[in-house]
Amino acid sequence: MPFPKVTKNDVLEKLEKVGIRKGDIIYVPSFTPILGNIENIIDDTIDALIDAVGADGTVVMPTFNWDYCKGEVFDPATTPSQVGILTEMFRKRTGVLRSITPPWCTFAATGKLAKEIVGIKGTSSFGSDSILEYLYEVNAKYVLLGCTYNEGAVHTHWLEERFEVPYRYWKQFKGQVKIKGELVKNISYMYARRLDTDVTVDSNHLTTAFEKTDKVMVEKLGLGELRSFRTRDYVEFMIPYFRKDKLAVLRVEARKYFE
Repeated sequence: MPFPKVTKNDVLEKLEKVGIRKGDIIYVPSFTPILGNIENIIDDTIDALIDAVGADGTVVMPTFNWDYCKGEVFDPATTPSQVGILTEMFRKRTGVLRSITPPWCTFAATGKLAKEIVGIKGTSSFGSDSILEYLYEVNAKYVLLGCTYNEGAVHTHWLEERFEVPYRYWKQFKGQVKIKGELVKNISYMYARRLDTDVTVDSNHLTTAFEKTDKVMVEKLGLGELRSFRTRDYVEFMIPYFRKDKLAVLRVEARKYFE
């Protein structure tokens, strides 16, 4: 199959078709190989996302980097994103801001509410004082650009912490963050995945059902798909499953460790 020739206008058209409007707050995880290899397609896609929400909107992306967990200094200005080229190019953009705490679970944002979002100083990566909580409260729109729910729907982890699933545990991280050139000691927490068992999260059986509701809009884009849905719609769909079974998003072969 030949690579598609995706343009900025193509991305803009598809964003409009999945319901993205001026003034929206959008959270964009991504898998950009679906866009092909046309020159400047990454920059054009970022431009399209910003244009789609306009001056009153806000674009948010994950810019996670796990090296802080290995003892490295986190510098919001230079520590690269490890979750895709789109997020790294976005992070480097003039006018894009980045959160500081918790250091590995950082987000970048641009637009009307960017400063407010990145200024959130949560103590837990996925908790009640986190950026994910904020995105839930404002009911931001997810834009899954080429990636799956397992890869991009980070509110699954927010739910895992909320329901205190047994395959995660509270872990403290101590390290240093560089702020305006100065090193600052930092302590943060994460409801981390246990490594002593074969734990693999797989929400496909639930997200397949979610897609059968009227809450998700899907469009073909390049070699993949573009999806949009509201954060609260996703969370509220998933909550009954977590209430019934805290292992709801665990693969069948991994359940034996906790049943």
